[in-house]
Amino acid sequence: MSTTRGDILDAARGILAQHSLADLTMRRLATEVGVRPNALYWHFADKQTMLAALSDDLLADVHDDDTLDWDDALAAAAQNLRTALLAVPDSAEVVSSAWASGLATDDLAGRLADRAAGGGLPETAARGVATALCQLIVGLTIEEQTRAQMERLGATGPSQRDFDDEFAQALAVILAGARAVRPVDTPAATP
Repeated sequence: MSTTRGDILDAARGILAQHSLADLTMRRLATEVGVRPNALYWHFADKQTMLAALSDDLLADVHDDDTLDWDDALAAAAQNLRTALLAVPDSAEVVSSAWASGLATDDLAGRLADRAAGGGLPETAARGVATALCQLIVGLTIEEQTRAQMERLGATGPSQRDFDDEFAQALAVILAGARAVRPVDTPAATP
C-alpha cells in the first residue's frame, strides 16, 4: 500500500501530539509512516512545504458561517480557529511559520477580511480586523501551548493565567473596535 499525503499529515499530527514541533523531523516522520525519508519528498518538496500543508490541514475545518451577521461570524471563526489550534500541541507555531513563509494555501486572514468587508467595514479596516484576530489567536495560543509544555516538562509550575478569559476579552475589544469603524449609514450585507 502506498503512502498518501494524508497519511503523512496524520503522522505529523501524531508526532506533535506525542512529542513537539522540535521532534517533527522528516526522518522521524518517515519512520512513523514506514517509508524511507526520500519517499516523503515525492509528496513535499521540503520540510517547510510539508509544514505548510500541515497548517492547511489543521485549518481545514475553520469555516465562515454565512448564516450569521458579519461580527458574529468573525467571533465564531475566531473561536473555531482557537479550538482547532488547541487540539494539536505546537500547531499555532506551525500555522505561524506557514503564514510567515507564504507557503500556506489557506488564506484564512483573507477570508476573515472579506467577511468583515461584507459587513460594511472599509477595506483597510477589514484587513486590520482580520490581522488582529489572526495575531491574537495564534500569538495567545503559542503562549498557552508553550506554557503547557513547560508545565508538562516540570520547567515551571502551574500558570495563574486564564487563557480562555484573555481570549474572550481581547476578542470582544477587537470586535467592538470593528463595529465602531463601520460607517453608521452602511447596512450590513445579508448572507
